[in-house]
Amino acid sequence: MSEIERFKKVVAQLRDPERGCPWDREQTMMSLRRFLIEETGEYLDALESGDMDAVKDEMGDLLLQIVLNCQIASEEGLFTFEEVAKSEADKMVRRHPHVFDGVEFRTEAERAASWDAIKKSEKKDERKSVLDGVARSMPALARAQKVQDKAARVGFEWNDFEGALGKVEEELGEVKEAIAKGDDADRLSEELGDLLFALVNICRWKGLQAEEVLQCGIRKFIARFQKMEELIDVRASGTAELEAGWQKAKEEINKTKQGEG
Repeated sequence: MSEIERFKKVVAQLRDPERGCPWDREQTMMSLRRFLIEETGEYLDALESGDMDAVKDEMGDLLLQIVLNCQIASEEGLFTFEEVAKSEADKMVRRHPHVFDGVEFRTEAERAASWDAIKKSEKKDERKSVLDGVARSMPALARAQKVQDKAARVGFEWNDFEGALGKVEEELGEVKEAIAKGDDADRLSEELGDLLFALVNICRWKGLQAEEVLQCGIRKFIARFQKMEELIDVRASGTAELEAGWQKAKEEINKTKQGEG
């Protein structure tokens, strides 16, 4: 028996009406949604840590969510794990004619156009908009970049990077204007949204993932703040002391990096 088959049997046992686990038996595909999101986050954290034992463990937790959902679907007569695997394998073969069917693409644009055309042909209901199919539940930065990618593929794009950068400056000016005029929260929120969207486009132009860029910024802030906490009592410090502590923390972290280099 393969380990995949053994794993499926374990999950099926957990769902057994008589001998299974009460918690697992009461789960539905809808109730498991938040666990899939949580496990994905924990897997990404492990991957960023570089701890491959943790990566393996968290990947197993992700696999549990997939197999458990498939078991529930199978019990309800919807589909099986095997049908999911077959569907995905067939899809990958179909979407990669340059790998499996000997088709040659001269440019990356031709390959991307082929991918989009094949995806569109797979849909039972025709998508009316170029932007259809971007999941609403995606993280906002990743969703913004996906929308921009799709728009760019049909030519809705700045002619050069300077145009994209100028849009950021324009949107920043509108944010400043809204603040100066004392606009209400809804108006300011709209302008800030436009600014964030424009910043995502800068990431896209430079081949960066906006979601990863912000995560990097968050990690850097946390590292500096925690270093500052080692240097001063942040809860008992005033504004001037916090600023001085922040600058000292930056200096120490930079010295450490230079020493490692």
